[in-house]
Amino acid sequence: MKYIFCLLFLIQIKNCKSETLPPSNDASTEIVKADKIVSQNYMINSIDQKSVGEKIQEQEKIKLLNTLLKSSFDREIERPYMWDIFVSSNSELLQYHHYKDFLIGGTTFKSYYIKINYEDANYQAILLINENLTTEYNTLLVYEELNSEEKYQRYAQVNGDKIQIMFKSPSPMQKLVFQAKDGLFLDYFDTNEISKKWGKKEKNDVSEYELKGKTNNHLKNGYWIEKKYSMEYSKNIIEDGTYINGNKTGDWNYSVDGPVDMIKTFDNGKYVKTSHP
Repeated sequence: MKYIFCLLFLIQIKNCKSETLPPSNDASTEIVKADKIVSQNYMINSIDQKSVGEKIQEQEKIKLLNTLLKSSFDREIERPYMWDIFVSSNSELLQYHHYKDFLIGGTTFKSYYIKINYEDANYQAILLINENLTTEYNTLLVYEELNSEEKYQRYAQVNGDKIQIMFKSPSPMQKLVFQAKDGLFLDYFDTNEISKKWGKKEKNDVSEYELKGKTNNHLKNGYWIEKKYSMEYSKNIIEDGTYINGNKTGDWNYSVDGPVDMIKTFDNGKYVKTSHP
């Protein structure tokens, strides 16, 4: 009888333990961290205030971030909505904060939260940077929001290694698509050849913008002509030169109102030097 009671007691203990289940190791369970986005498909259409970190105070770091932000504007064809962000009265208000990391196309990109408080408006943005590379196109502006009398927003849809940039603004702007490849953000196209002109006509009935060239595996390859807005010149210019797999290489000409004004030399996306004819 004593043996039977002991046996029943052990069975009861075993049953109680089996009700406490171990944590699931199901790989399909989505992992969410406040300091990093690890999903492959997601929208960047708002600011996660809990992920906004310390304000950047170091002046050299601020200068570098200013350069990268200007570079991210400058790579686009159309004049940015915030084209005047670097005028002296605005740049003094410009703040950078640490923000969360983003995983895109197998690469982890650091990001920075950007903020400007105007007297009658406020501006916020998210800038992604691959700080392991100094190559051109290592940065991308994926989010902007301006709350003022006019509303403006830039937001992004991430699908695997593709990033589509869309705009909500008072005037229509083109959608942009990039591919995160080898740690860079490269222009991505669905056609083998691009030849387009758009924007209001300038003097001599010339369009504001132009994009002409060929692609290979969806990336710019060969000789290209690009008429675009330049943050450096604060006006429209014409750039022409050669791409290899989405990266500028060799000599690139920069023309303002006619003849070539400046030549920049690149080596597979890396800036080498500037010269003048």
